Amino acid sequence: MSELGSGTEKKLLADANAQQNGQNNIKLQYVTDDKINNSSAKEVYFRWLSRLVIFCAVLSLGVFLSASLVIFRLSPEIIVEPLLIISQNDSETMVRYEPITPKMPSIKQMTELFVKQYVIIRNSVINDEQEMKTRWGEGGIIAYLSTPEVYREFVGKNAKKTEKMFEKGFSKEVRIDSLNKVSDSSPAWIVNFTVYTLSQKNNGNSLVFTKTKMRASVTPKFIPERRTVFTRLVNPLGFVVLKYNQDEIRE
Repeated sequence: MSELGSGTEKKLLADANAQQNGQNNIKLQYVTDDKINNSSAKEVYFRWLSRLVIFCAVLSLGVFLSASLVIFRLSPEIIVEPLLIISQNDSETMVRYEPITPKMPSIKQMTELFVKQYVIIRNSVINDEQEMKTRWGEGGIIAYLSTPEVYREFVGKNAKKTEKMFEKGFSKEVRIDSLNKVSDSSPAWIVNFTVYTLSQKNNGNSLVFTKTKMRASVTPKFIPERRTVFTRLVNPLGFVVLKYNQDEIRE
């Protein structure tokens, strides 16, 4: 079908077979204004929805970056302050606490605790290579609690002992017998302790148990520079041993 009107030629394409069979009742479907409006409304909806999602993502990223910058700037101002909790015997106060500082009232008790632990770790041996490296190796607790000179002397005296250290059944345990300060004016402490040694005989068929009485002289000092954020709970006072000597007590 062809029509000419207003200078525009309109053509309708139809099935030729249908025309030959007289089937001219063709239903034409047109795109109405309602369909156009509905399609436009959906496009606008999804467009704004995508903009909202992008805005929320950008806003979340901005909040995350802002929080990260705030934490980064505040991190140097974070101070870890360990406290000493002391139980009380009276009924008015169950416990009391003291900030751990070199001027704390219980500084003598704290020093005693560190001196004991230092002597025990320095003389104890367990049959665990990794644990002994953590205690005696470079970067270990003995090196951390000693001056470089004291640690070098310790390594020199114990270099030969490490060969026997990991033999099957070899171990040492330490018991502190007494601990006293030399005088009020002296920073040195005298520690009497007993070393219980379990080792194998030369044939390896039996174990030998020995007990040795020892006496150590420990001169500690509190160095604030030794305190860091990561080790403050391990060594809150900056405890460092300046001098150390020990000998067997001959009975």
